Amino acid sequence: MRRFRFKLTSWMTVLLLAAAFLSTALAWLIASQLPLGTKNVPRYYYPTEQDITQRVERDIKRYESGQTPNGDYEWAVYRSNGTRVDASPDFPRTMTPSRLLAAQTPGERDPSDESDVRTLHHMQAINLGESSPGYFLSIETVTPRLNQYQVGNSTAFFFLQLGLFILFLFGMTRWIAGLFRQLETRLERLVEPDHAVSPLSPVKGPREFKTFAHSIERVGDELDVLRRNEQERFTEQLRLITSLSHDLRTPLTSIQGFVQWLSEHHTTLSDQERTDVLAIVSRQSETLASRIDELFMLAKLSNKDYPVHMTSLDFVTLLHQVAEQHPETTYQYTGPAHLTVQADPNLLRRLIENLVRNATLHGTGDLSFEVLQESGHLTFRCSNAIPETLTPHQLTELATPFVTSDMSRSNGGSGIGLSIIEQIVARHNGTMQLTSDQNRFIVSIVLPDAFKEG
Repeated sequence: MRRFRFKLTSWMTVLLLAAAFLSTALAWLIASQLPLGTKNVPRYYYPTEQDITQRVERDIKRYESGQTPNGDYEWAVYRSNGTRVDASPDFPRTMTPSRLLAAQTPGERDPSDESDVRTLHHMQAINLGESSPGYFLSIETVTPRLNQYQVGNSTAFFFLQLGLFILFLFGMTRWIAGLFRQLETRLERLVEPDHAVSPLSPVKGPREFKTFAHSIERVGDELDVLRRNEQERFTEQLRLITSLSHDLRTPLTSIQGFVQWLSEHHTTLSDQERTDVLAIVSRQSETLASRIDELFMLAKLSNKDYPVHMTSLDFVTLLHQVAEQHPETTYQYTGPAHLTVQADPNLLRRLIENLVRNATLHGTGDLSFEVLQESGHLTFRCSNAIPETLTPHQLTELATPFVTSDMSRSNGGSGIGLSIIEQIVARHNGTMQLTSDQNRFIVSIVLPDAFKEG
């Protein structure tokens, strides 16, 4: 901003100097044509006799040396008896020395207040190498020159200069005000973007104004992106709240319904019927508790300050331990028998549990794990069979919280299992990729820091 202020000050200085110069020059041109208030000296001057004598003497010397005179006048050389010896092409043939003396007036070279064009005459002796000297005649038509020390009416000059300077200053300030108005329009669009319906014309002026306007437009573009992102986040939050309300309300409504039904019919129910109803209520309570636990875990992992306790552990052993806790699921394993990594054991256990549970809910069986150690990175792939290969759009939806497949929804899926996995991977500086090929759903996880000590 300091550089902009300095450049703007420089522009203002240049413009003020230009206004002062132009107002002075125009005032001089106009005032010099006005009548004098008080005549002190003549306004127009003609070449004096001394001026023409000096020029003629130079040409006489050239002629006497055999060269042609080059003065800015018409000339002729005559003998003393009136015979013409030589002359310039346009010198009047009828003009003889006696006639030139007759045409010459005593005051033809006097200054004047009028700018009349005059014909000036001059005659001077020249040596022709004869017994009698000859005559060098010159005739020139001249326009008088203005007296450089007299501008004309001094009072008119002062007021003209002042008025023109004010006029130039007014035009300059109007121009600068126009530039600031263009900047103001761009700033207003930052505050009220809904009114920005028509494109703005580019700023025409100093480079600093153009740079400032471009900066405002760039900030406006960034604010538009932030507003769109905020609107998208708000829409996403509404979707999450709606999905969360549905996922929590479903088991809660079921519990409330069975409890109310049990309270109304407990006297007529057999022991077996009571046991069955209580079992349903218990399962729904566990589902509700599981939903709340997953939401709480996702909220904690979404916080970048969530503590991760890295320790050394055998990843393969942990994988088998977690998988064997789900006897209803069979799996195949490919990889080393043991592999020591640096990770948070609780988070890694939760990651494997969610993968197994996700494969059970989304897939149809045939679960397989693959562990690789590549270029110092741990690569872990979990795949399971599915009814049909998923499209990229379906894979994107699966990575979105609270989005579930029809099969998982009927089996009690929450839609946030993969989101929790993604957050756990992120806490370990890793990456997760979802792919689908040949009726299989594949989750690929890469942990680049798995083998680092620390």
